[in-house]
Amino acid sequence: MKKLFLTFFTVLFIFSAQRVLAQGCDAPSSEEGVTVFGYVQPEFDMNFYEDTEAAFRFRRMRIGVMGNIPYDFSYYVMLETSPFLNPNQPGPFLLDAFVSYTRFNYLKVSVGSFKYRFGRELSMPCHSLYTIRRSKVVDELTGGIGGGNRDIGIMLLGGGKEDLINYYVSLTNGYGVLNVTDNNLFDGYNLTGRVTIQPIKGLSFGASARYSENPPAATDVTDNDTKMRWGFDAEYSFKNFTIFGEYIDGKDEGSYTEGGGCDGNPVTKTGVQNADGFFAMAVYRYNKFEPVYKLETYNTSKGEVGSDVTTDANSLCHTFGLNIYPNDWTRIQMNYIYATEDPAEIKNDALMIQLQVKF
Repeated sequence: MKKLFLTFFTVLFIFSAQRVLAQGCDAPSSEEGVTVFGYVQPEFDMNFYEDTEAAFRFRRMRIGVMGNIPYDFSYYVMLETSPFLNPNQPGPFLLDAFVSYTRFNYLKVSVGSFKYRFGRELSMPCHSLYTIRRSKVVDELTGGIGGGNRDIGIMLLGGGKEDLINYYVSLTNGYGVLNVTDNNLFDGYNLTGRVTIQPIKGLSFGASARYSENPPAATDVTDNDTKMRWGFDAEYSFKNFTIFGEYIDGKDEGSYTEGGGCDGNPVTKTGVQNADGFFAMAVYRYNKFEPVYKLETYNTSKGEVGSDVTTDANSLCHTFGLNIYPNDWTRIQMNYIYATEDPAEIKNDALMIQLQVKF
């Protein structure tokens, strides 16, 4: 039954191909020809651990090409060259590489490697984030695959910035872009969907869901690992003021991962994990200055195989930030992160300063 369902779903996706918007950070700016683009994010981090650490690093160094091909096709390719994003990955690696068919506004198709659409903050381009880090609940519950939340597959989508409804539905391998040997849709897969509604200008609501099933990541697990995610988000903008928030809930069975996302490699553990959290953010733009405040929580309940003990942990984080825009291509971000944990307090506050240049 499972194989029949996957066969039907795959065929349905392939033969539904009509036209698509780019799933990358930008859209092609010309009708024909190649556009070269990218951005660099050097930064200074000071982490207030038991022994304070400070270092310079690159968060992201990305370069890509994109363009339109007559008629109704577009392409988008991006490489990550920063050694800090995935320390175990030697050299640059592929993030995005997809082709889109974009003839019809409400029925478009992208095929290749792309960032799957789950939630509001994950869907934002990395160079447009209001804070240097994504929220912990986003990194923890949307991570778990290597390569910056990218995966390989096919996506149906529709709508635009001014439309009432936008939607995204994707079927992907479930292993990310760094694993090219284990992909088999009859063994494992990832289904992701997202819908947004914009009833009036400046106000929007979103709902997302993701289900994945893969062969067990841990050697002592026999059944497939399953992961379920769902979330809701909202945003309101008025003149120079923006406020938005997001709630995500997740359950992992078989084995689960900690970490991942755009800022590190996931760690695999065996058992069951229930987790949820939210963030709320307020942003105000005044000329070249943009103060930011973000409140976020992340809560977990974990039970490892062979133990009746459940471990609960909760974290609360405040981010105080200031963004400065000297021009349209340059941004300076300064964040101070104050974090508290329960039941065990961890010294992990941080001061971060990042310079970003786009080209």
